[in-house]
Amino acid sequence: MKRIALKVDSKGRIQIPKDIRQELGIREQVSATIEGGVMKVEPVESILDRLAKSVKFNYSSIESALPKLRKAAERQLRKELS
Repeated sequence: MKRIALKVDSKGRIQIPKDIRQELGIREQVSATIEGGVMKVEPVESILDRLAKSVKFNYSSIESALPKLRKAAERQLRKELS
C-alpha cells in the first residue's frame, strides 16, 4: 500500500501529482466511493477510449469514418444512459 499526503485548496479541490495520475491511468475523470470514512478514487475510462476499443475501423481516411464514429458514439451513450 502506498500512502501520500495531498493538499486540499479553499474550494475543496485535491491535486493529484502527475506521476501518481500516470501510474493509476487517471486522465479526465475519476469515480469516488466513500465507505467507512474512507474515500476511494479510481480512474474512469472515457467514452471515446471505450469506443476505440469496441469499434473497428477499416477506412482509408478519418474523414470518411467520422459520421459512423459519431453514430456509434451516440448509440453507446444511449445504451449507457438507459
